[in-house]
Amino acid sequence: MGSLLVEGTDYEIAGNQRGDVYNEIVIKCINSVDATDTIVVDLTKYGINATGLMGVEGWNQATANSITAQADPTTTVSGDEITLTLTAASNDQHYILVKGFPTPNPGSSL
Repeated sequence: MGSLLVEGTDYEIAGNQRGDVYNEIVIKCINSVDATDTIVVDLTKYGINATGLMGVEGWNQATANSITAQADPTTTVSGDEITLTLTAASNDQHYILVKGFPTPNPGSSL
């Protein structure tokens, strides 16, 4: 198992978009993190309800300033926190997008 990454040292929340319907965050890791390293994020800090998650997408960048490749992390949710485990190659730049509703998964009236 990899290391638990530390916000401000190994990764940062590089963007937090609060929209009319859903909210999202962008996580940017430094280029020395490894596959199987984990990130734990308190979703309530960013206006996302853990039971209202829409999805998680990830990318990695093997060479600085190059194109990124899809590399979705594995996820688990416990309480208000999401744990993201990196799955792509080691020593790459990783980016993760987390989207979710501010309330529990809303139903549709359609």
